[in-house]
Amino acid sequence: MDAPVNVIPLAGFDPEGEPEIRVMKDGSLYVVFNFMPPSWGEDDPDQFDRFDEQLGAAIGQPVVWEDREFFRVERPAQDTVDRIRRFLAAYKR
Repeated sequence: MDAPVNVIPLAGFDPEGEPEIRVMKDGSLYVVFNFMPPSWGEDDPDQFDRFDEQLGAAIGQPVVWEDREFFRVERPAQDTVDRIRRFLAAYKR
């Protein structure tokens, strides 16, 4: 994986290790988590089995779950970063 051209920290999802959005040279985004499931979701990890689908529905873009903590958005829209931020802030804990 190439180095990102920008890294956008996201606060409020997992106090044990907050996620970030990595903006890549080709315009794609990676949403990267320190833990998946997050530290607060370890007692009920099944709720995260379709996290990629939940995220994709929330942002209106296909999401590819590439690795345990890596989610790729190939062609993000102008508002994708804001939609990701809102989705994570509102995610049921």
